[in-house]
Amino acid sequence: MTMHRYGADGANLTVFGIPLDEFGDTDPPITIEDLEPRAALKRGIGATSVRLDNKTRAKRLTVNLLPGSVQVRQLIAAEKSGIDATFTFYQSGTDEYFAGFDGVMVNRGPATRAGKSSVSDEQFIFEFADSEET
Repeated sequence: MTMHRYGADGANLTVFGIPLDEFGDTDPPITIEDLEPRAALKRGIGATSVRLDNKTRAKRLTVNLLPGSVQVRQLIAAEKSGIDATFTFYQSGTDEYFAGFDGVMVNRGPATRAGKSSVSDEQFIFEFADSEET
């Protein structure tokens, strides 16, 4: 049995083609999730059922970066340009891979500043119309 490493040192994430690695202290800094159910099941009362498959795999990507980093400014500039977002993620040393297409930045998380002992990470939330994964 092989042990896999899933730490930030092996996380390879690009958004808008920008490699991201200046993760904040939010743990975990990357979250990838389905936006919609992959399928629906309609059950009848006569012991039959119908399966409804979703043709696309819409994804939500949440990324937390260090405040003030160059990568934060690059993401903001790319989003302001109006281009469609894409992302790729793979974990070095595993067979895990995600890619998202036709995306938009839907939200920028809260920015808590001027604290005595801490500030919040820069949070970006993207949604993608379709994706691939292994």
